[in-house]
Amino acid sequence: MITKMQTKDDIRNGLQEIFEETGTYLRTVDDAGFQKRIDGKWSIAQNLDHLTISNFITALSMNTPKFMLKRIFGTKKREDWNYDEVIWRYQRSLSNGAKASLPFQPKISLVRSRPIVEKLWQSSSEGLLNAINKWTEEDLDSILVPHPIMGKLTVRELLFFTIYHVQHHLCTIKNIK
Repeated sequence: MITKMQTKDDIRNGLQEIFEETGTYLRTVDDAGFQKRIDGKWSIAQNLDHLTISNFITALSMNTPKFMLKRIFGTKKREDWNYDEVIWRYQRSLSNGAKASLPFQPKISLVRSRPIVEKLWQSSSEGLLNAINKWTEEDLDSILVPHPIMGKLTVRELLFFTIYHVQHHLCTIKNIK
């Protein structure tokens, strides 16, 4: 299914599906479960907060003028990574001890306001989906942006990562309940 994801439309649809699946699941969680922490791990609210920050930063990168991204981070001079390779590299980084750096750690959820956390999640998801519309297939494959764990990725690779990243945290969220 996901391994065949290739086009901008495939990516946009994949993101939309995982965002909707996350929203649907969140509606099944009561307020106590939303804030519940197990063994010092992030709560559902904190996981959602982390994903919100990631979405906002990804959308910010995608809304930055492309000429600036090229100038700052360069363009790709290597083979493309497909979805599976991006995920393999991410999982390898995690198994080597990689963790979310300070800018990506939960902050909003500290106020313990579920409506704010959920509204910001929704806004970040919509912003990211809208940002994709400004990109051509060629630009997705040539322009690089930094990833805090994996280094420079093409924007397409970053979007592949984002789909997996949300799925990864949704799985974690479901295990909390």
